[in-house]
Amino acid sequence: MNEYTKYLSVKSALEDLFGSGAWYALKESNHLGTWRKYADRTLKAVELSVRDSVEIYDDEWMQEVSRCLQNGKEDLDLADSIDEIVGVLAGTMIEMSFIQLGHMPRRKGTPGPYPLRKGEWKMNGFRSVAYLQTREQKEDRFLSLQRKEVGFDRQLDLMAEYRSSKSKLPYSEWCAKKSEGTE
Repeated sequence: MNEYTKYLSVKSALEDLFGSGAWYALKESNHLGTWRKYADRTLKAVELSVRDSVEIYDDEWMQEVSRCLQNGKEDLDLADSIDEIVGVLAGTMIEMSFIQLGHMPRRKGTPGPYPLRKGEWKMNGFRSVAYLQTREQKEDRFLSLQRKEVGFDRQLDLMAEYRSSKSKLPYSEWCAKKSEGTE
């Protein structure tokens, strides 16, 4: 592994977030400014995504999210190597993951061990997380997965067939019945 390949998973994730321009900017870059820019953009995107996507939350939770991301941005400004930038991004995202689950355990200075067993890592003592899907979201997800599986043209053909059938079923259910042969 050379100095340019050790961050492949980070570069790939950043390409997923920001497109191929991010990949090419970071591909063989050892420029701190470029890495800092994309790490900062990632934290900003997370904050925007939380604010745009999370519909029900308590104010204390949102303050915790903002504090975590702000600390990450401040730490990015202090980082003086690509390794430190990647480390700040990883640490911030680990903390964000646990905040999303309910709260970040604060065990610094306490003796372990902390076993990785069911029930030992339940993070809903302060708040509960619920992921819900509306009918429209389920249909949108189905369309996205179907397009990847059968291709755009085949999906258009199926949708035309669905409309001409005048079925009262949602499209996803109609497709399921069609594949079972019970339409």
